[in-house]
Amino acid sequence: MRLSELAFACFLYAQFTDYDDSYLSFLQATNYRPDFVNPEHRRALLIWLNQWGCRQFAIEYHELASSEVLSWYNQFNSTLFDRDKNLWELTEAEINSVALAYEALSNKTASFRKRKENTYSVSVGPTGAAKILFAIRRNALIPWDDPRREHYGYDGSGASYLSYLHGVKSILEKLEDACNRNGFKLTQLPEQLGRDNSTVPKLIDEYHWITITKGWPLPPEHIFQKWAQWSEI
Repeated sequence: MRLSELAFACFLYAQFTDYDDSYLSFLQATNYRPDFVNPEHRRALLIWLNQWGCRQFAIEYHELASSEVLSWYNQFNSTLFDRDKNLWELTEAEINSVALAYEALSNKTASFRKRKENTYSVSVGPTGAAKILFAIRRNALIPWDDPRREHYGYDGSGASYLSYLHGVKSILEKLEDACNRNGFKLTQLPEQLGRDNSTVPKLIDEYHWITITKGWPLPPEHIFQKWAQWSEI
């Protein structure tokens, strides 16, 4: 992933989605520091998850889902690394600490559904778990979805989510070098791309949403170079 490709994908993301409106509302409702002991923060979380396409959190079961999130949060939040740490700063032990929390959250109940005369529970699932983890550790953890898991051959387990994190960390280490060579730090990348409310992992999420979830191709490098030449004329 080149800086030019990331920049173009994030630009497209900003133009063709309204997801950031709901995400910004969530950040503002939680003062950018979500604490799911606070029932209003859990309420804001579930509203945001619905707006980000998580249909497993049926509105009529928000109270149940809120209770499940609280139970999980009380058990696992303290087992995770500091919320201000960046993904590329995490130790192997800190990354590994995510797997158990992810698995437990993925298996929590989000709602119930009826099929004919039978009622069955609907779990938070891999996508919901990753988005909730991103909500509380947005500098280090990253959402994912079905198209991404299929693209990379991941099964949605905690081990596969760790593999995804390692892959994103590897991308960021290469981008860090590119940022340094261009005179700014990796932590300044959101500002450089005009994505002030995005963290660095979210920029990668935006890139993957454009290129994998939506399947939109990006121009090859020689096209970017041609455009750069044109901009100087």
